[in-house]
Amino acid sequence: MTNKFSQWSSLSAWSVISFTLFAIKQVLSSGYALIPVIYTGWNQGFSSPWVIVVGLLSVVAILVYSVLQWLKFSFKIDNNKLNIKHGIIFKKVDEIPFNKIQNVRLQQPLYFRPMGLYSIVVETAGSKGNEAELSALDYKEALALKKHLMTEQEHHSETMPSAASLSQHADNQHNTVVRKSLKELVLFGLYQNNAIWLAVILGPIFGQLDWESMENLQSLQAFWAWYDSNIAVSMIFQIAFALLALTLFYLLFSILSMTSAVLKYSPYRLSRSGNTLHRTGGIIAKQNDALAIKRIQVVKFYQPFVGRLFKLWTVYFQQVKGHEVEHRGSNNMLVPSMKRKDIVELLPKLKGIEANANQLPSRYQHIHLGWFWRRGWLPLLVPAINTYFHGLDIFTETLWVAASLFCLAIYLRYSQYGYVIEGDNLWFHSGLLGHSWQLIALSKVQHVAITQSPNQQRSHLANLDIGLASGTIKLPYISINDAQHIAERSLTLIHNDHRNWI
Repeated sequence: MTNKFSQWSSLSAWSVISFTLFAIKQVLSSGYALIPVIYTGWNQGFSSPWVIVVGLLSVVAILVYSVLQWLKFSFKIDNNKLNIKHGIIFKKVDEIPFNKIQNVRLQQPLYFRPMGLYSIVVETAGSKGNEAELSALDYKEALALKKHLMTEQEHHSETMPSAASLSQHADNQHNTVVRKSLKELVLFGLYQNNAIWLAVILGPIFGQLDWESMENLQSLQAFWAWYDSNIAVSMIFQIAFALLALTLFYLLFSILSMTSAVLKYSPYRLSRSGNTLHRTGGIIAKQNDALAIKRIQVVKFYQPFVGRLFKLWTVYFQQVKGHEVEHRGSNNMLVPSMKRKDIVELLPKLKGIEANANQLPSRYQHIHLGWFWRRGWLPLLVPAINTYFHGLDIFTETLWVAASLFCLAIYLRYSQYGYVIEGDNLWFHSGLLGHSWQLIALSKVQHVAITQSPNQQRSHLANLDIGLASGTIKLPYISINDAQHIAERSLTLIHNDHRNWI
């Protein structure tokens, strides 16, 4: 492979497709905000001939831009580095050392399948986007390049076998850690569903509807007549109807979530080759993600509210903060639909992540109640002040109900805060309706900070900030003795440890 890639090489002309789609994605990156604008403008006669002209010019501009990007893009491997040259007006040369690479993803988008081509996506620690993407490579080159980038000590002079033998060799080398069936992926889509995004999309559209004219629709009038005669007669019926409507709304969006989970992850397989984790799957776009185990900073076990009903968890491998393998806001490479017994089987197979726990804790040390008392009464100030000046009416009663719900939410969050000290590991528990565990190896800590307010000093309490490459974890209102123990143990472990563990 080195003989071929030691000189500057260009991508296949088919990579123009990737450049074009990326440019279109950038243009449409604020698509949610454009929905109401386009919807309103179209209703007001937005379909003039100039729209077609502007649309055609935009398409031509994107195509020209993509072709120029392809012509100016080249790469090579030199001195344990991946070098990439790109830029249309301002030329840039990126140098990516092998030992700084955090993830390498081999994927085959749907538009590359007819040609049998793949893309390599390279991500480094702390990057805010893909550090590099080499698209339209044939399978033989892509798989060998992926293996080379994830193996720092591999010699460039290694001969490259055929694609079939490479695939078979990789399968033989990879020990399966977890597999997930279609049913488990469907359940993952169901309990991991976030229906708020449907509200984000539908909200602007609903805002543009002519509700006054809709009130005159016969079907809507018939519905309201049925509602008044059957549901509005009882508060219990109204609450039950509202809960049913919310459930149907959740299930409606769950269809999209479950479909997305199956298309993205099926057939799901997590395997291990040496000290590297590989996740494969994907129906529309085949993916093969690789993650060096030593890059894992925190193992997070997350269980949303619906997941608690099914007793299922999602396991995330959190890496250096920046751009991670998966995308969920703070998403990372994940393992879906895990029961407690599955987690017990998984943890021993992750040897090399520093943390050596065998199972999820069953209980935790709560933080001090003072955290709640400093926050729990604040929402009540708003209705109290309004009641003092305006008296008790519909408005202030609504404020009292809302404030009470806020207080309840604060208490639920307080009750989920906790920690467990387990040898050289720290478990941190948090949540609201759902909950999560984070497993932290104290040998991965970068810095610690202990702070105390005057009240905390009198109560022998402290706030502990634990700085990791994946972000800061804060333990508020814990015992000063526990805070000092965690801090001192962390500093002892990392004092003479000069490994490149990020």
